[in-house]
Amino acid sequence: MSRSTLRRVRRLKADHVHTMAEYERRKNERNKSLAVDHLLRIIAVFQYGDPRIDEPLALANRRALSKLGDLEAVALWRIRRIVEEEPPAGDIRSKISARVRQMPDLLLYLCAAFFSTSALGIEAPPRRKNASELELSQSDSKAWPFLPKGVLVPRGKRERSFLDEMSVEELLEYLDILQRPEEKITRRERRFLDDIYARGPGIGVFITRALESKQQQHATDNRDDRAGE
Repeated sequence: MSRSTLRRVRRLKADHVHTMAEYERRKNERNKSLAVDHLLRIIAVFQYGDPRIDEPLALANRRALSKLGDLEAVALWRIRRIVEEEPPAGDIRSKISARVRQMPDLLLYLCAAFFSTSALGIEAPPRRKNASELELSQSDSKAWPFLPKGVLVPRGKRERSFLDEMSVEELLEYLDILQRPEEKITRRERRFLDDIYARGPGIGVFITRALESKQQQHATDNRDDRAGE
């Protein structure tokens, strides 16, 4: 390899490292922003929705929205303002952390708050022992960063899946990938999915179906957007 070629290769590697570092920084900032919004949604339903563990959370969320502006975007803006403006003055994360400590752990568990508390470095209350007997329904398992609609259901007997072996950071990245159309998934993220696939049989089919479902939803949303123009 000539010296000029070697220099070009080194420059490309340096550019790649810089690009990936910037990509990771932006992704982390995006995850933190989503985590703040997620915890604000939980605060809204906790303070204004009178959530009950034996009824679908969608009912409590509806009650909260009726008091905060009906539209989810308006309610999220208002609860953010309420939290920011309440004393003492300071970073919104510290105020969110204080409210998280006031919530029942079963509500935090139902809303998968540990994704967001981990992303923001907030210490979540320890989960009660009897919470291990319950789990999210399949339809609510990918609700983050939005709120689930149902209730916790009894945990059935099942084999451990690849999700049980993933760290919180990996789960956040996995959910982030599933929320985007396939053409926006990078090669690094495909390698990430390949690594998950290597952890157990049948995972590839699961991921493929999940991605196809997301793509179909994306196509439907685009058709609805065009129809409304």
